[in-house]
Amino acid sequence: MGRLYPWLHLGLFALVATIASASSAAGKSDVFRKGPYLQNVTKQSVTVMWESASDSTGSVTVLSDPEIVVSSPVAQIHEVEIVGLEPGKRYQYKVEAGSETAIGEFATAPAGSSPFSFIVFGDSRSHAPSHRRVVERVRREVPDFLLGTGDMVNEGASEADWQQFFDIEREILAENVLYPSLGNHDRQGRGRTADNYRQYFSLPENSPNPERYYAFTYGNARFLILDSNSYSFALTDQTAWIEQQLQAARLDDSIVHVFVSMHHPPFSVSLHGGQAELREAWTPLFEKYQVAAVFSGHDHVYSRAERNGVRYFVSGGGGAPLYPRRKSSKEIDLKATKYFERTNHYLRVHVIDRAIEISVVRADGSLIETLRWGKPRSDEDRAKRVASLLGQAGGPVTEIGEYPAPVATVSSGVPGSGSRGRFGFMGMAGLVLALGAGFVLFRAARA
Repeated sequence: MGRLYPWLHLGLFALVATIASASSAAGKSDVFRKGPYLQNVTKQSVTVMWESASDSTGSVTVLSDPEIVVSSPVAQIHEVEIVGLEPGKRYQYKVEAGSETAIGEFATAPAGSSPFSFIVFGDSRSHAPSHRRVVERVRREVPDFLLGTGDMVNEGASEADWQQFFDIEREILAENVLYPSLGNHDRQGRGRTADNYRQYFSLPENSPNPERYYAFTYGNARFLILDSNSYSFALTDQTAWIEQQLQAARLDDSIVHVFVSMHHPPFSVSLHGGQAELREAWTPLFEKYQVAAVFSGHDHVYSRAERNGVRYFVSGGGGAPLYPRRKSSKEIDLKATKYFERTNHYLRVHVIDRAIEISVVRADGSLIETLRWGKPRSDEDRAKRVASLLGQAGGPVTEIGEYPAPVATVSSGVPGSGSRGRFGFMGMAGLVLALGAGFVLFRAARA
């Protein structure tokens, strides 16, 4: 089935996964203490993880033709890599452990420059109700993956904090790969290590400090996930690695966009303010190699800044207590900042060829603003079709600007005005999900 129209399968699988998760929760099973959850997807592979209450075995089955079955050895934290998959295809999977089965679905990364979308949010750490509201709203979307801006938990050494994080995000992580950034609260102990972070996530090991910072390619974009914590951003090896990654991306004809995610913002007018060390060490590289957007957290707000052609988004409204705007900010932060709002929210990012659209959505579903820039490299008619497609995301339709000049529109949307589904197909997604749910219930009634 084509990548852009998986709606019927999506509706069926989502409902079945929800029923399975609800049944497990109702039974208060300890078999799946955390997860199952998805990690590190590529064009031909994905990793499935879960934690059990004690050492045990298990297996993952991907419902393909033929089926792929991979067993997990005796362990408490299970990490199972599934290989041999097809690019740009949606799969259903099931995890069997003990007497229980959990199911979910995932989509492999596309080949070439197929359109894709992802969600960005972070700083969920210490207020469960707000965190849950953001997650429930994000579950109405159909992203290809999630990008976290750090501070998932309040204290990285606390098992209870990590358990709360995985409990709240259980359903969304069963169907969406998460690529996290390491926040200052995610570290632990006097050494501020990342031991728990590393054991709970399976991330690309392609840097001098594996998993604390890493990179991956998705579609026509390269993503750099950085460790911006104190005593990390000053490391020569990370700065050198960043430039190596950016150089390689710009020499690769298949890479059109480069996105960066890290916890601390180079520019901010909220409580912590912009990080001067990051501005000095890294933003010149972002500008030199034309990074499309930089996503950060740390300040628990939404703000957008622009400097020398690079867009900087602070998305720290994932559940932690919201911060005010500073009474007095540095001139460099004030000059760069274009928008500020103290609110729980997330970012929805669409990438189509050279076109990028970033919509900012509050936890109640209302739209804050949409930023669009770039356009496809093909003919004018196709550009108009893409502009029309992106325009369905809500708010006023704005002509897409020439790359890389951004165009922003602001909407005073009402709750529920944000789109559902890939590339704004709200009506189609809702209709097919409803049809899928009806079909499952009909089959259940006949059984």
